Amino acid sequence: MKRFLITILVFSATVFAANAQSYNSLSTAAKFAFNHLTSEGYRPYIDEDNDVIFKAQGYTFYVDNNRNDDTYLRVVFPTIKSVDKDDTLQHISALYACNEVNAGKKLIKVYMLDDGKVSISCQTYLGTSTDVSEFIDTAIDFMISAKDSWYESYNEMME
Repeated sequence: MKRFLITILVFSATVFAANAQSYNSLSTAAKFAFNHLTSEGYRPYIDEDNDVIFKAQGYTFYVDNNRNDDTYLRVVFPTIKSVDKDDTLQHISALYACNEVNAGKKLIKVYMLDDGKVSISCQTYLGTSTDVSEFIDTAIDFMISAKDSWYESYNEMME
C-alpha cells in the first residue's frame, strides 16, 4: 500500500511539474486566457504545441500560444469541416462560404487550409489590458455563429 501511495505521489508531482513548465512557456496573453478559463471552470490544458485547449458549448477551441508577441491573443475553432480538395464543387463552395461569412461577420476569420480543413479564428491585441474575459466569451459566441453561417452558405452552394 505504501509503495502504491508513493508511486501516486511521484506521478502527481511529475505531472504538476510538467504542467508548470508548460504554463511558464505560454505567452503573456495565453497565460491571461488560461487563468480566465480556469477561473470560469472551463478546465483548460496545455497541449504538446503549448496551445491552451478548452471546451465550451460542446466544442473544442484553443488559444494560440504566440511567443513572438505577448500582447496578441488568438482563439481558434479548429476544423469545422474537412473538404475534399479534389472535389471542385466542395472546394469552391467552401471558399465561397468562407468569403461570405468573412464579409458579413465582425472580428472573425473563416479560412481553409491547404489540406482542406476549414477553421475559424478570432484575434485581438490586448495592449496594456489583462482582462480577457469579455473577448474570450465574445470570441466563442462569434465563432459558433460564424460556423452556423458558414454551413448555411456552404450547403446552399452544394445544392
